[in-house]
Amino acid sequence: MDFNLLLLEGRSFPSSTRECAALGVPLEFRNGRGDFLFRLEGFRPLPARRLSRAAEECGAPARLGGPSEARTLAACVPSAAVWSRLRRQLLRGAPPLPAVAREIRSALRAVSHPPRSLLLRRRRLRLGRRTLILGVLNVTPDSFYDGGLHADPQRAVDRALQMEEEGAGLVDIGGESTRPGSRAVPAQEEIRRILPVIEALSGRLRVPISVDTTKSEVAAAALEAGAEVINDVSGLSFDSRMAGVAARRGAGLILSHIQGRPRTMQTDPRYRHLLPEVLAFLRGGVRRALKAGVKPGAILIDPGIGFGKTAEQNLLLLRHLRVLRAAGYPVMVGASRKSFLAKIEGGRDPEDRLGGSLGAAAAAIWCGASALRVHDVAASVRIARTVEAVRDVRVDRDEG
Repeated sequence: MDFNLLLLEGRSFPSSTRECAALGVPLEFRNGRGDFLFRLEGFRPLPARRLSRAAEECGAPARLGGPSEARTLAACVPSAAVWSRLRRQLLRGAPPLPAVAREIRSALRAVSHPPRSLLLRRRRLRLGRRTLILGVLNVTPDSFYDGGLHADPQRAVDRALQMEEEGAGLVDIGGESTRPGSRAVPAQEEIRRILPVIEALSGRLRVPISVDTTKSEVAAAALEAGAEVINDVSGLSFDSRMAGVAARRGAGLILSHIQGRPRTMQTDPRYRHLLPEVLAFLRGGVRRALKAGVKPGAILIDPGIGFGKTAEQNLLLLRHLRVLRAAGYPVMVGASRKSFLAKIEGGRDPEDRLGGSLGAAAAAIWCGASALRVHDVAASVRIARTVEAVRDVRVDRDEG
């Protein structure tokens, strides 16, 4: 059975009505206490009732909701002892209850032990203790922040090499702007922009190159020229051939959430329940990738900050990144210089949003991101190392 699991640790329980709505959990769980809370959707009525009854019998308050033909269940697990009892009961139950137990257990492990590497065809990129920094290199005339700055191939090559020196672990090259309101460009034009840069960097750049594109034709050309990762902001939803290209080439794959298309995505973004919808979209992209033959260890997921979201929705996604981490894949965040930051710090021009970008980067790492996509590599690396040091500090007990 295919169901969508959302898991919240106790420290992340919702504290307001709006946050409950964004997470899709009942209001009675607001400001609740417990070890963790889980939400499952898409159940047929009988399995939903069985799961609800098992949770209640084991001491985990549960609530059913949703339409009668596809029920949603949320339950609060107050302690490890209650989870242990519930898990045993689910494993003994009729299908799909054993699968639910295994899925929850897997999600709990993924939250506390996220993947430690990203598998590429020729190497592994380490993740975990050090945040992977992707340097943004747009060779476009119209990107929202650096459009036109690197249209000359030599300037783009020089900037890529500089990013490597500044500490970037990946250079992300894009030939089509996906800013709100942008129009798509033909694949051949996108290839014309990016190929000279990738070819010039191949063999010179020690870190991998990723190609920021939603077109399989562009991705294939970039991989042939030396790129090793595909960064698809559509999460495989725009081009059905993209997953196959990634699988055949052994490429890493970054899957982002998007609502709509870049031209209209910010017109009126709406969600019934933000986090479950984003999570379901990303899980759908992962399933398509795996079905095509992409290795699980080659996948990163990205909530798509600014891709069909309001400022508040972006902030909620940052706050609840560990919900996405429970899916079992490392999480990347790209908030750099984006317009929602202007509503926080007042910088109307992207040039004025460095402080907000670094604050969002720090928050993303603290909340569970394994990778950041940034314009300001050197400053972001310094911020990352500081947050990591605070997060990972170990204080020895006093002797005697």
